Amino acid sequence: MTEVTAFRKELKAICDAEWEKIKAGRFFQMMKRPELQRELYIKSIVQVYHYTKNNAINQAVACWNQDHKKVGLLRFAMKHALEELGHENMAYNDLIAIGVDPSEFEKPMLPATEAFYGYLDFVSVCRGIIPRLGYSFWAEDCYEHLEPLMDVCKNHLKLTDQQLTFFVAHAIIDEKHSEQVNAAIDRWVVTDEEKEAVKQVARTTVYLMGKILESVADEF
Repeated sequence: MTEVTAFRKELKAICDAEWEKIKAGRFFQMMKRPELQRELYIKSIVQVYHYTKNNAINQAVACWNQDHKKVGLLRFAMKHALEELGHENMAYNDLIAIGVDPSEFEKPMLPATEAFYGYLDFVSVCRGIIPRLGYSFWAEDCYEHLEPLMDVCKNHLKLTDQQLTFFVAHAIIDEKHSEQVNAAIDRWVVTDEEKEAVKQVARTTVYLMGKILESVADEF
């Protein structure tokens, strides 16, 4: 096992630990109640839409203060940003397909979502591409943790794959992106300082994702 592989194993353990806390929280417990499932799903996906619409932009912004000599890293980030453009439309279209009024997307995002949104902007502007990899690491590969939600969507709400494109079609895209992120981590995250920065962003962003879901639960 190489050092970088050991680092990614450590990084995954950090993310998994935060996800276990999230899955033990109110949102996932409330998803077990049939009378709440549809509205919990809708409200959570609206918040997903809000932070996803900025992902491509803050990924691109992360390039602005990067060393121009790290051409491979810059190429990775710019290409990844381009490929992320418009992914929020999958979340939007999924909800429109089940009859959600478009005005739901015009409502202000929840404070926790705004904090998440703002933190990613801060990381991108002030920290750069390498620390932001901590977010991309789990965001492109978190579907195992969303299995309880997917079970509710498919087996209780009876939604089809065509109504769940953000989770189903998106997962196929993210599989490739996850491989690219892992390769970038292996190549570019070298120093102890860089590793700590990536771990901190990973831990903080999963934590904030948990706060978004808890905030959705607080709406009930």
